Amino acid sequence: LGDPNSPLIARHVHCVSYNPAEDAFYACTGDIDRGNGNECHWLRGIYDAQADLWEWKELINVNSNSRYKSGGINFVDGDLYWISDANGPEPHDRGIFRCAPADIARPERHRLLFNPGIESANMIIEDGVFLASHCAPASPLDTGIIISTDAGRTWAQHDLKEFGKRSPMRLHPKNSDGWFRMDLRKGWIEYAEVLFLKPKVG
Repeated sequence: LGDPNSPLIARHVHCVSYNPAEDAFYACTGDIDRGNGNECHWLRGIYDAQADLWEWKELINVNSNSRYKSGGINFVDGDLYWISDANGPEPHDRGIFRCAPADIARPERHRLLFNPGIESANMIIEDGVFLASHCAPASPLDTGIIISTDAGRTWAQHDLKEFGKRSPMRLHPKNSDGWFRMDLRKGWIEYAEVLFLKPKVG
């Protein structure tokens, strides 16, 4: 946060997304309390361009076994969507969720759209298509793809076995020909290949 006196601790950032309706940025960090406090936070930031200043506020402070350990933050028609990769002792509180941005800290206001049953932290939403992926080290699939082509009403999961054990990450918006681009990682870190995927819609 640019403040050495901040009490918030995090080792990495999962996702940063911009909500144009609020002119605000939302970020999720991770991961696990390693003895210095929770590292999973949701933060909301406002940028003052004239003053070149950020104002960040903490919205959530939790450990890793939570729906808030997440990525794939998207804003569609005023609603907030995200996908969690909660891990730790069962039961796991994870899946693809939706709520109003103002209700992110109120779990009773969240709607679970789909639970893939696997740690998943990457998702993009565009033109009614939800595209997400499995974290390969935790998945029974080789290269797991989660998809809905009807704005989250129905869901499917596919295993692209020909790529081997891979985690699809860094999902990019469609290009002019309708293809989504993503990195494939060995495990979930080491760069492997690039995949272009075009959903069949209709």
